[in-house]
Amino acid sequence: MQRPATLMILMAHLIFISWSAAAQSQHRDYKESLRGLEGFYLISQFTELQPEGLTTNSIIKGVKTALQEDGIPVDAEPQKTHGDANLSMTVSTIKDGQLGLYLFTVQVAVIQEAQLSRPGHRIAVSAQTWMRNIQGLTTPDRTDVIEQALNRCVDAFVADYRALSCLRLRQPNK
Repeated sequence: MQRPATLMILMAHLIFISWSAAAQSQHRDYKESLRGLEGFYLISQFTELQPEGLTTNSIIKGVKTALQEDGIPVDAEPQKTHGDANLSMTVSTIKDGQLGLYLFTVQVAVIQEAQLSRPGHRIAVSAQTWMRNIQGLTTPDRTDVIEQALNRCVDAFVADYRALSCLRLRQPNK
């Protein structure tokens, strides 16, 4: 009988974390860091557990297709002329053995070259300049929920990029 109570506490905790993360991200405007980037190298990784049916290759393939359909260039390797911009997709998943649920966080982030500036000193560094996260719960037979969360993060990236990009993007094929 303790399972429903544990599940409710877990869900309440995840909702609270999501609200806190959303409130923090409202105070930061990452969009401007996307201005002028002319292409992205895609990186995908799993931390903790890799859910059945999801692979880094399938994630990269799906994201590459989505970006190209929206006219956003995808680089075969990092390009110095594009600010060494990487679009990183990270899926962190743990399985609760007692409840039989996946607890997951999906993160899509832009990592690019930036300048660290101090009086009399400038240095190029790699920095995360844009990010979206979604956390959730799903059952092992519904890993499509994780893919949907990833797609929502990618959609947010596309919207921000299109809103601020100085590039003349091709019309989407959608």
